Amino acid sequence: MRKFLLIISFLAGSFFIYAQGTTQSTTPSPYEPDVLKAFADSLYNDGFLTQAEGEYKRFLFALPNQDFTGTAAQDSLLTLTNIYKKQSSVSGITWLKDNFYSVAQIPVKEKINFVQAEFIFKECDTQNFNLFSTSILSERKDFSPKFKTLIDVSELLLNNDIGGLGAFCKGAAALNPDYEKLNELCQSYKLKSPGLALFFSTIIPGSGKWYTGSFGAFFSSFLTIGSFAAGTVITGIQTEWKSWQPYVFGACGAVLYIAELYGAYQSAKRYNAALYRVLCEETEKLYEKEY
Repeated sequence: MRKFLLIISFLAGSFFIYAQGTTQSTTPSPYEPDVLKAFADSLYNDGFLTQAEGEYKRFLFALPNQDFTGTAAQDSLLTLTNIYKKQSSVSGITWLKDNFYSVAQIPVKEKINFVQAEFIFKECDTQNFNLFSTSILSERKDFSPKFKTLIDVSELLLNNDIGGLGAFCKGAAALNPDYEKLNELCQSYKLKSPGLALFFSTIIPGSGKWYTGSFGAFFSSFLTIGSFAAGTVITGIQTEWKSWQPYVFGACGAVLYIAELYGAYQSAKRYNAALYRVLCEETEKLYEKEY
């Protein structure tokens, strides 16, 4: 009887161990690449970008034999690119390019470069953009026309070649109507000379600001400085220049006159900067529209 019970106990234990092993073998490990990818996709679709970023990285590093040629790997690289664009993460896109650019396929490489170009352009970093453009020169033949066109436009604008930009956009607008607005802005791009604004205000206070389109500022400066000038002359004549009044009026007028000259010079520079900023903003819209 005791032997029979021992045999039954042994068989029951063996069955339990077998059942446990079977259950464990049929339940996928949470560290399997497919599980990580599915979890990352669900986080991304639900809007948890930071958490999804971490899971996509875990998935990429968990791939057997570091095989990145599959659709899942390329899709993950593309999604990481989207995440860094939405987060405006310059460091993220730099990390992605440093670590996985060499294994990315052409469409993914183009997206990575698109986002990196947009980040550099928005910083108005001419030197880095020129270096970036040079670094992808050998690959540009494989990228889409819209990418190559936008890179050329950005490079011309950052190098302040507005004439060249206008000619380029005129040709680009014939193929892509999105560049028509930029073409129109380039054709109407007329800068104001800070030196000329300074000269005008030297002769007639406030006229330099009129030259740059600040009509209200012109009348304000002209009336204020004119009032102090008139006060200087009138009080000087009345007191035969023996009182302190004309000298106070004159000193205040002189300070305002000097300030007006500086303001006219800066007004022209602000006008030119505003024109340039409009071109930059229109180009930024193209980045958003193209990708």
